[in-house]
Amino acid sequence: MSGELLSSKVVVVEEEPAVRGIPSAPTSVVGAVGITQRGPIDKAVLCTSFEEFQRVFGGFTPNSDLALAAMGFFENGGSQLWAVRTVHHTDIANPASATAVRGFAYLQAPGVPTPARLEGASAGPFLLADGDRIVVAVNGGTDQEAVFNGTPASVTAVNSGPFAVAAGDTFLVRIDDGPEQTLVFPELGASASASEVAAAINERVLGGKAVADPVAGLSIASDTAGTASKVQVTGGTANAALGFPTGAVAGTGNVARIRAVTATEVKTVVEAAVIGVAVEPDVGVAIDLRTVATGAAASIQARAATASVFGLDTTLHNGSDAGPANALRVEGKDPGAYSNRLEAEVRAPTSGDAGLFDLAVIEDGVYREAFPNLSPDPDHERYIETVVNDARSGSSLVRVIDQLLAGHPAPAVQTVGLAGGNDGLTGLTDNDFIGSPTGKTGLNALDQVLDISLVIVPGRATPAVHNAMVRYCEADRDGMAFAVLDPPEGQSATGIATYVETTAALLGLSEFGAVYWPRVKVLNPARSVFGTADQLVVPPSGIVCGVYARTDAARPGGVYDPPAGIDKGRMLGVLGFETDEVLEERKRDLVYPKRINPLTTGPGLPRYIDGSRTLKGDGNFPYVAERRGVIFIERSLKAGLQFARHKNNTEGLRAQVRRTITAFLLTQMNNGAFRSREPKKAFFVDVSEQLNTPSVIFAGKLIARVGLATNKPAEFVVLRISQDTRALEAELAAAGA
Repeated sequence: MSGELLSSKVVVVEEEPAVRGIPSAPTSVVGAVGITQRGPIDKAVLCTSFEEFQRVFGGFTPNSDLALAAMGFFENGGSQLWAVRTVHHTDIANPASATAVRGFAYLQAPGVPTPARLEGASAGPFLLADGDRIVVAVNGGTDQEAVFNGTPASVTAVNSGPFAVAAGDTFLVRIDDGPEQTLVFPELGASASASEVAAAINERVLGGKAVADPVAGLSIASDTAGTASKVQVTGGTANAALGFPTGAVAGTGNVARIRAVTATEVKTVVEAAVIGVAVEPDVGVAIDLRTVATGAAASIQARAATASVFGLDTTLHNGSDAGPANALRVEGKDPGAYSNRLEAEVRAPTSGDAGLFDLAVIEDGVYREAFPNLSPDPDHERYIETVVNDARSGSSLVRVIDQLLAGHPAPAVQTVGLAGGNDGLTGLTDNDFIGSPTGKTGLNALDQVLDISLVIVPGRATPAVHNAMVRYCEADRDGMAFAVLDPPEGQSATGIATYVETTAALLGLSEFGAVYWPRVKVLNPARSVFGTADQLVVPPSGIVCGVYARTDAARPGGVYDPPAGIDKGRMLGVLGFETDEVLEERKRDLVYPKRINPLTTGPGLPRYIDGSRTLKGDGNFPYVAERRGVIFIERSLKAGLQFARHKNNTEGLRAQVRRTITAFLLTQMNNGAFRSREPKKAFFVDVSEQLNTPSVIFAGKLIARVGLATNKPAEFVVLRISQDTRALEAELAAAGA
């Protein structure tokens, strides 16, 4: 029905609400980065129970601090954990450079023509130089080559020098899409040479280098070579003298990074350049070249000019007319050494239908999965790739890759063991946990998860990781997340105080993180993995986050309650502490002033969190519940005020914004968010004309100022005890004394 008033009618119009509801943001969604037995690498996966975590990421391993943290989180009341598996990367900005590899085996079919195959002996990613090649002869033909190219991005200064660069002049540059670097020059004089400027830059720049060429002049190049290489001079006072153009320059080539060429890139380059050869899809261990042709006439041979890094021998390899052929490649669903414990068993089909077969997956001698009546024919409804690789109902341990043999023969009855899997932990560094915003690795794998409110990295308690966690929560997440830091292992009271104040320089760093000490003892959950000891010492961050979640969920407004003390701070599953120093009040007196939250107990008391301080004491909101409560309010308001964007900035809109914020804060006041239950004392909301001046409105802004009188915890209870002299004083008064 039209609302136009053209003929006489009754029109119903629903008015826009004067006060809009603001949904509450989640407060205890944890993002965790660490080592797991298996699971996808550099991808955040939501787990809502420890059983779900184990289904995706496997069980316990000697390095599985993340699994232990997840167990403690869910045991103490947590319900949402986004887990990220990390391994060592040769280039942290390139997720494909992860060094973990899948174990694999082939299921063979008898009596079919086979291709000639040339398998490498080296695992990727491959460290190449510009111009490295794979040279092969195929089916007796002439040599063919696939050439790998990658040159670094480089930008050259327009000015030829000498250069007038003064002490304190700045030079701004961004390399490989990394953060902008500010280089501050020393005193070079009024006529510095290109070599002197290059030397000064090289002492300060990260990820690149400056070169002074007598002919080409002064240039800056990335250390990365390939299409992912980028250099951009973005400004600085020194650039007026140097004369670098400010546009972004990219490297060239047919791979992203010539020194970390992935298996996928090898496949692309080789198949584009070499006729009659296919590279096995998703090569997880080493490259595998095979002829498209099959039979005894098919052949392939690598030449000596092939780069040795691929591990290809120079022997002539032939196909066969009717030999056993690799019909199916069975490999770990995820990279990792866990797949070396798997076997794939082919059995006669349950249905008895010719051309079908059953597949079972065995782990450590135990049958884990079975898939009946599978077909090697892609057109069949029970095609093996469709069934086994299904994301929801398929295998959680393996995946299958059809080798596309002619006629789609079924594999023979057989059992094969997978081999070649590697966890990729050799060379693991802090950077693998910290990650890269470009590659979305490490912490940055959490970037796409909007609801993250807590961040932990169990098992990597180092200064670099701790500082990166705090920076990620405060800067990368715009202050909308909170970091829970573990102590390094084996720390005494004086040791942890020194670590926080000096070694890691965490004291006073930020309100967006808190550190807890010491590590805690829990019941050994897997004696076959951790040995016969009854208890294990583990990082406490997962347990602490579980306590946060339990406190948050205990009542409406639970996020405003300090997760500490013998009631709210009780830690379930904790049997003791790494050091008994924390049981001594004098030792706690050493750590608490350094804003370290002790974990302790006492006679007849549970094991509990005995502190609720953030790392910074002189900011706006220096306590854990206070800071997290404000994060909750800010996140909720940010989401709830989206309706105001792109509307005309009128007095009516500003009044609606004020009422909406006020209504939300009244609810929070009643939930115990503030020091007072009187609105005028608890908070204020200001959208006045003093804030929203004509110039502000013309700039497209609507400014609302919100003040919060947040709660402060009672850290110290002081009892003042004296002699009761009231009776004596009354007697003296009666006597007129």
